[in-house]
Amino acid sequence: MFTSLAILAPVLATAAEKTAQGKGSEMNAMLIGLVALIIVLLFAIGILGNVLRQLAFVYKDKLRKERNKVIAPVALLFIMLLGTAAHAEEAVAAAAPQAPAYISGIAASDFYLLIGIIALEMLVILSMLLSMRVLVRLLSNKPETEKVAKAIRRKPFWDRFNKAVAVEKEQDIMLDHDYDGIQELDNSLPPWWKYGFYLTIVVGVVYIYYYHMGGNGPSSYQEYVAEVEKGEADKAAYLAKSSGNVDENTVKMLDDAGIASGATIFQTACAACHAKDGGGGVGPNLTDEYWLHGGSLSDVFKSIKYGWPDKGMKSWKDDFSPKQIAELTSYIKSIKGTKPAAPKEKQGELYQETTGADSTKVVAAK
Repeated sequence: MFTSLAILAPVLATAAEKTAQGKGSEMNAMLIGLVALIIVLLFAIGILGNVLRQLAFVYKDKLRKERNKVIAPVALLFIMLLGTAAHAEEAVAAAAPQAPAYISGIAASDFYLLIGIIALEMLVILSMLLSMRVLVRLLSNKPETEKVAKAIRRKPFWDRFNKAVAVEKEQDIMLDHDYDGIQELDNSLPPWWKYGFYLTIVVGVVYIYYYHMGGNGPSSYQEYVAEVEKGEADKAAYLAKSSGNVDENTVKMLDDAGIASGATIFQTACAACHAKDGGGGVGPNLTDEYWLHGGSLSDVFKSIKYGWPDKGMKSWKDDFSPKQIAELTSYIKSIKGTKPAAPKEKQGELYQETTGADSTKVVAAK
């Protein structure tokens, strides 16, 4: 059944493509109906085949003895089937030149192909029904086996679906193999496992056609590129959002643009206490190497952020953003060593940089 579906899939895709090219882009209702009928008949064949298998299992010994009696009608039906198929093929070939290009919106060749498949399936079903009739007649000749057949027909769906052999009946499927006292059972795969395996084959065929032959879905490489681009966009958005999340532990010396922004803030907020050139006034001189509360980049940032209220230095964390405080810190560190017009006397402890502008390794002295 599933092999037939796998073979039929490209045929149906071609029929749909020809139909779309000739009669529009929508799927034809007649085509859908024929395909649905084919699938229903395939499942009917599968169900009948399962019934036939169960009946044959009950009478396998009798069928071996009278093999010719059962095979004869089946062979006759098969020969009739071949003859009917050949006759249908000849009729289609003879009628093809006069046939219209499309029948009910389906390409003529595809339409006859689908009708031929349906006819073939119906003939198979008919032959299976006749074979079942023969087996039922054989069953009716022996009352004891008729009870077995009825028991099989009344078997619960879950037992048929799982096909598990009861422990007390394992002796019936015991093989002659013996490996150091370990015997082997002739267990069949559960139907649910086989059906699942067949389903993976169908899914694989559809996947290959859809992604690799039809070019409809993205490939693995395209999905990878899309995920990388999305990751880069998310990273840029995060960095843009977190660029202002600076504190005394993560502050870094900024570039010339950041220092220029800090100079503007200094002139409006700090010049009143520290003078416009940083030489000091009410507050200490910011251009020398002496600091009251530490001269590292982190110390200066912390002094601006939290202030020193007991010495008249207010906290600016509610007035400026972390980014603005970082810009102001960078400007103050950049004016070290400049010559203010009226520098205030030295206050605090000597702070000397050892490795860079943001170093915390210092030599302190009174």
